[in-house]
Amino acid sequence: MNKVNYLALAGILVLASCSHKEKEQTAEKNNVINVQTEQPTSYTGLIQSGYSGVVEAQKTTALSFATMGTITEIFVEEGQNVRKGQLLAKVNASNAQNAYQVALASQQQAEDAYRRMKPMKENGTLPEIKWIEVETGLAQAKAAVAIAQKSISDCYLYAPASGVIGKKNVQAGMNVVPSVTVLELLNIQTVYVKIPVSENEISQFKKGENAQITITAIDKTVTGTIKEIGVSADILSHTYPVKIEVQNTTGDIKPGMICSVQTTAQDKRSGSLISNKALQNDVYGNQFIYVEQNGKAEKIAVKTIALIDNKVLVQGEVLQNANIIISGQQKLSNGTPIQIIK
Repeated sequence: MNKVNYLALAGILVLASCSHKEKEQTAEKNNVINVQTEQPTSYTGLIQSGYSGVVEAQKTTALSFATMGTITEIFVEEGQNVRKGQLLAKVNASNAQNAYQVALASQQQAEDAYRRMKPMKENGTLPEIKWIEVETGLAQAKAAVAIAQKSISDCYLYAPASGVIGKKNVQAGMNVVPSVTVLELLNIQTVYVKIPVSENEISQFKKGENAQITITAIDKTVTGTIKEIGVSADILSHTYPVKIEVQNTTGDIKPGMICSVQTTAQDKRSGSLISNKALQNDVYGNQFIYVEQNGKAEKIAVKTIALIDNKVLVQGEVLQNANIIISGQQKLSNGTPIQIIK
């Protein structure tokens, strides 16, 4: 750029500066206050929110043996689909089988005594007390056999329902007791997406409403239904758990997957969204704003309803095309001449 162009540019800037100063000086002479304005935003009542969630199984069942023993075999692996009644694992059943043989021998002995004594009972040559002992002995022997059979069946772990093996907590050769969880069985035909919701937003959620869920790991977007809304907040994050039910018949959605959740709520409140810069309080604590009306400031009483998307939802006689004063209003009173500047 040559010297002539620099001089021309400098001249333009000087003229613009002088023009702006003259405009401000003229406004001051006429007691006109320079202000900045913006128009309110219409409030549709639709509140869209985004959350980060994690997939959970609809039901998790901890499986354990009903007896203590040493695991001899495990027939399933983590992530394997299993059907109801399928054998999953077993412990050493030799002691239970030996106890069963002993109980069975005692039952056979009691049955033999019963057969021998029955004719004597029928012809009246057997004392009644002796016959009661025979019947009691047979009943006890049968009960002992049933207990021994149950002990054998307790050595085998079967799937109580169809599902997917989640965790395998033991290996063959380990000793277990009834309180030890051997396997976790997950029901993932239907899964839950769990999201944390702040206390300020939990009132927006209603059971039965829908939510859009995007799972990046499998590049899939599905629609879920809000199923559970927590009533107890987390002590650290002060958020409430919300569970969204998602159908997973194909089984490709796995527990632990991270997903994003978009929800849309209908807010029944009405009003106008304005900048919080416009709000003022009078000496009595009442809220009001100034709007431009025919070159003058007009005071309008308003009431704050909520803070939404960095705007204040207010109720009052605020027109949708009103010029709401957001700068310079501290110098105003009702009817003060004003001039809108950029």
